[in-house]
Amino acid sequence: MNIRSCMVPLMALGLAATLGTAAGAADKPYEIALSNSYIGNQWRIESINLAKAYANKALKDRVVLTVVSSGTEVQKQIAVMNDMIARGVDAILVNPASEHGLDAVIGQATARGIPVIAFDHPVSSPDAYRVHVDFAKFGEIQAQWLADALNGKGDIIVNRGVPGIGGDQEIYDGAMSVLKKYPDIKVVAEVFGKWDDTVSETEVTKALIAHPKVDGVLNQYGAYGALQAFLNLKRPLVPMSGDDSNGWRVALLKYKDQGLRGISAGDPPSLGAYALKVAVEILDKKDVPRDIVVPIPTMTTETAEVGVNVFPDLPAGTFPGIDIPGADLGLTMDDAMGK
Repeated sequence: MNIRSCMVPLMALGLAATLGTAAGAADKPYEIALSNSYIGNQWRIESINLAKAYANKALKDRVVLTVVSSGTEVQKQIAVMNDMIARGVDAILVNPASEHGLDAVIGQATARGIPVIAFDHPVSSPDAYRVHVDFAKFGEIQAQWLADALNGKGDIIVNRGVPGIGGDQEIYDGAMSVLKKYPDIKVVAEVFGKWDDTVSETEVTKALIAHPKVDGVLNQYGAYGALQAFLNLKRPLVPMSGDDSNGWRVALLKYKDQGLRGISAGDPPSLGAYALKVAVEILDKKDVPRDIVVPIPTMTTETAEVGVNVFPDLPAGTFPGIDIPGADLGLTMDDAMGK
């Protein structure tokens, strides 16, 4: 028997088996894991709901999405991500608890061929992809609006986010870069409202009690809660920057005649869904930028319009700014509410 002639069918059989395995792998849904850190506010809940909705609506049969929320402790998030790597997931989405603390675990994932897409808050790892707004710009927009509203003079409260999370620091640094140009604007109190209305109401109440004269409030998020502090103490309403929560937007109209003026700016809770779309594009071998910056939706008292950017029929704690121009996610507020 000619040995060489026997090798041809054997090689063909091996090639067919290899191609069959590759075809089977291609037909298998991508396993994508989402590592969320902080889960203590409605924005985070909507973010997860929207990511799940996008997986079910746009990527049905293409993606199996799992979500784990680990809290603000970096070591817990590292442990969660290590477990995801050990499971051999195809990609990891992460809303990080720390800008620098996840570098090693992100590097480990990348070394295993698992792309990591950080969304919402920053990571310093050069291995990660990012989907986010420019938080420094976010802070600049809010601070500049407040400085203009106060004519460059007054005592203010600064209501920050969650200590230690990179987005808080970036927003704060952006805001302070503007306020340093206005020496007559004095920060009389700085609190951490944790981007939550209830916490912000409590912390701003304490600051108001300690400082009888306040001319403005620079809120990151939690503006509706900060407003409640003024209303509960029957203090005159002052200009406030704020987030894109529906409660804050409705309040801008409701209390306009009582002297409230404000701006609404924020990052869309659909960032997680967009990060999922980006992950699939990466796995599909498409050309994807490492850094994707989405626009910051803004609205002021003067540009508020019912049914367009303000929705009185929706709960106060919801975030209606879910549309990301150009992302083509096809998501609705029902998706955000988990319906």
